[in-house]
Amino acid sequence: MFNIFKSFFRKQETVSPAKKEIKIDKSNKQLNEPLNTKVEQPFKRPSKKQLEESELLGIAVNPNMSSREVWQLIEAAKKDPKTKKIYEEYVARQNAIFEAEDREEYGDAVVDEQKKWEKLCLVGVHHIVVFKKGKTLDADIIEFERANIEGDTKFYVKIEGLRPKIYKPRSESAYLEWEKEISFRPNQILEVVTLPAPIDMFEINDYELAKEQANQLREKHT
Repeated sequence: MFNIFKSFFRKQETVSPAKKEIKIDKSNKQLNEPLNTKVEQPFKRPSKKQLEESELLGIAVNPNMSSREVWQLIEAAKKDPKTKKIYEEYVARQNAIFEAEDREEYGDAVVDEQKKWEKLCLVGVHHIVVFKKGKTLDADIIEFERANIEGDTKFYVKIEGLRPKIYKPRSESAYLEWEKEISFRPNQILEVVTLPAPIDMFEINDYELAKEQANQLREKHT
């Protein structure tokens, strides 16, 4: 009887499992082969504009071609001087159509103003700009990004650009980042002087010299 109870309680005891060494079979190819993490890009059909350009340049487009494949064919075709000339003439005609539509909708004065400021909107080109914000007269080095026509009933040009911000990390050289967004109406800009060369992001002295010139120009407008 005693032995029966003893046997019963022994079964209720928690027994720690013995540590077992797990061996990995390195001969298994699935373990040694790298996982395929490449994500397939979704299929995108060519745009209407791409199809028009392909037809213009004499490029045959198959039904199963993607937008990127057609773009690559167009870029390759444009390397030929004759084809490039045909393409540039086509772009000029399209731009003329769009400009005519804009002039009809917004008026010549607004479109002329936009075209004027668009010429200054170039990546990496920096300008000394004297401008007004409210009652404050300010001056800085600006990189213009775009000039858009805005408004619902009364249309106007909005100029957008970037001002520099100086970063001074510990134990590293100071540098500039053109990231402070700013926008203007044309009548807020009093003077623009385009710098002969862009300011390098690590040349803080060049920026400070240009800033001094900006402040001197600002004094002329006080």
